[in-house]
Amino acid sequence: MKAERAPAPPIGRLTLRDFEVARDAPTAHAWLTDPHARFWGMGDNTPVETHDYFARIAASRTHQAWLGSHDDVATFLVECYDPAADVIGDFYAVAAGDIGMHILIAPPKTRRRGFTWAVFSFVVDTIFAQTTAERIVVEPDINNTGIHRLNARAGFVAEREIDTGEKTALFSYLARARHAQWQPSGAPS
Repeated sequence: MKAERAPAPPIGRLTLRDFEVARDAPTAHAWLTDPHARFWGMGDNTPVETHDYFARIAASRTHQAWLGSHDDVATFLVECYDPAADVIGDFYAVAAGDIGMHILIAPPKTRRRGFTWAVFSFVVDTIFAQTTAERIVVEPDINNTGIHRLNARAGFVAEREIDTGEKTALFSYLARARHAQWQPSGAPS
């Protein structure tokens, strides 16, 4: 996966590339063990556990990870997966063309108005542009209000709460057709 977008100033240039385990795992580990990433549930991971987690993704036929950059500085992480091969597949009728998504933006050094939305919309646009996905499904923790706002702004339909055993999540989805017609609303994050 390679993608690039230069959003309207002052956001800058966003890029996305395949996650390289040896090169990127230390960066991902720092982000995932920061309190900012508490909803990922990996805050107590050791560097080896984080490396092994991404090595399993790299070896998988059903999961993939991407590293995103802002003006050539690593800034966000994306995972996509086949919901039928993930725990979420136990909680809904997986349809052909479904793709699951997780996103993590690195803890900010400085706040930039509109930055989170620019990254989020770039990732969603890229998934629909560069995959055959007909629907993106997500299952963020019910307490992760920040991601719920982004999902709603992007047009995701919140279907229902589910208890995965690890968390209570809000199962939501965004169909390709809805994405193509959606006009985002709300204040930038």
